[in-house]
Amino acid sequence: MQLLFTLLQLWTSVEATTNENLQHSENCDGSTFAAPVVPGASVLSITAEAKRNVDMPAAPGLFQPLSDLNFCEIKVYLTHQGVDDRVLVQTWLPLSQDLWNERFQATGGGAWATGMLDLALGPAIASGYAASSTDGGHPFDFLAADWMLKEDKSINWDLVHNFATRSLSEQVYVGKSLAEQYYGLQPRYSYWNGCSQGGRQGFAVAQRYPGLLDGVLAAAPALKLLDVVLSGIWPIVAMQEAGTLVSNCEFDWLASKALEECDILDGAKDGVIGDPEACTFDPLSVVGQKMECSGHKVEVTGAMADVVRRIHQGPTTPFGINVFPGLPHGTPLNVFLNITIDSDGFRTLHDPAVLDVFPRAVLLKDPTFNEYGWILDTDNSDLSAFRDTGAKLLSWHGISDPIIPYQNTVKYRQRVEREMGGAKAVDDYFRLFLAPGVGHCALGVGPVPIDPLESLRDWVEKGEPPETLASETTNQEGELVTRELCRYPRKPKYLATGDINKASNWGCEGEMAEGDDIAGGLRDALSQAGLA
Repeated sequence: MQLLFTLLQLWTSVEATTNENLQHSENCDGSTFAAPVVPGASVLSITAEAKRNVDMPAAPGLFQPLSDLNFCEIKVYLTHQGVDDRVLVQTWLPLSQDLWNERFQATGGGAWATGMLDLALGPAIASGYAASSTDGGHPFDFLAADWMLKEDKSINWDLVHNFATRSLSEQVYVGKSLAEQYYGLQPRYSYWNGCSQGGRQGFAVAQRYPGLLDGVLAAAPALKLLDVVLSGIWPIVAMQEAGTLVSNCEFDWLASKALEECDILDGAKDGVIGDPEACTFDPLSVVGQKMECSGHKVEVTGAMADVVRRIHQGPTTPFGINVFPGLPHGTPLNVFLNITIDSDGFRTLHDPAVLDVFPRAVLLKDPTFNEYGWILDTDNSDLSAFRDTGAKLLSWHGISDPIIPYQNTVKYRQRVEREMGGAKAVDDYFRLFLAPGVGHCALGVGPVPIDPLESLRDWVEKGEPPETLASETTNQEGELVTRELCRYPRKPKYLATGDINKASNWGCEGEMAEGDDIAGGLRDALSQAGLA
């Protein structure tokens, strides 16, 4: 009798769940949703459509292939008073409530795309989130920035505003409202998830809209966006000033020499420079040595070595103050460049179109381009409002990132420490992790964080702040390499025993003492001013 009663309960539960899921599926219609309340914006239209058994191909370095996704796709178009814009906020909701983890995820963009739409929403849905993305009111294109200009070539500040800040908060208001209407339940927790441009946006949300989200995951952030653009051009400037072009092959050879000298600094020769700041390799030390490129011998010249040295150093003022960081040792120097040598030894600099689309399309149209900083920069070190809401900010950055040098993020963290009570106080709500050997958001030769959003969730929901981030990659031999990324300012160190590919044989060293961060920052400032 008890077994029969239990089966009856189970059947009733299944039948109720089935009916509930069917009801949600039927509710996936634009007419069932009320217009979300979005400060400063009005809703133009709402459409919704149930999507079933959707497959998405893999995105190398981002996510594996996704299959059999079932969700309600809702498209809300917004506009702003006095502005002729039409902004899409696209929200995906797991089609049935039993597929929803009762959490909301706002997703970031990349390059010059305000949001990545399907590319970001697919992984979020696969993990059980209700999720949103936005186009910012301009065409979806990672590499195009000409939408920032009107037909008369003046700046379209309304679209720049959407891209920089406004659309970021609006997708949260829309997504959370639609989730509550669809499920009859507010999301228990809400998060931001983005890298690169999405990382910059995550910091923008933390700085400008505190209290909107419970947690922000912002990786490889372009905190000072114009500096990032200009730092990409710096290698070309260095070569022009030196009167020489350094080929892809030569860059690679010089990088290999730095690796030979500095790989062992973390205790293991694993093909990764764990701490570029400790690497003292000087390209001038190999002047006169020869390499083979394009079938002929090339000798390292003083000009060639000086170009590489200056790329690592970054541009400086006549007073020796660094304008923005150079690329650290271990970072590919020819990501944006394509300089070839033909059989006669003639060198050609091919048009780096991916790099200079923004300077050509926008900066050169407006001689006052420095004014972009006020709206695009997200380096405000006052996080007190964010801290006071109880929210958490988790960031990680690949040390071998050739697009956004990791030093930008480190310097921002140091500024926050100086102004917000020191490292230990800041660790209560903002933690940073550095990933040796990892490129931009992924790739490279180093282990990449597996699921940093899960670590952020544990911090927000369980009160368990992350000390390390589980990471992994596959090396050239096809072997699995695992690491636990160290919480800044700690650095990885091989324990001198066991397989170097296993995280268990590595540790973290170097805890910053209370006050050291402030003293160090003062020393840096005095040094740059020529007073220390």
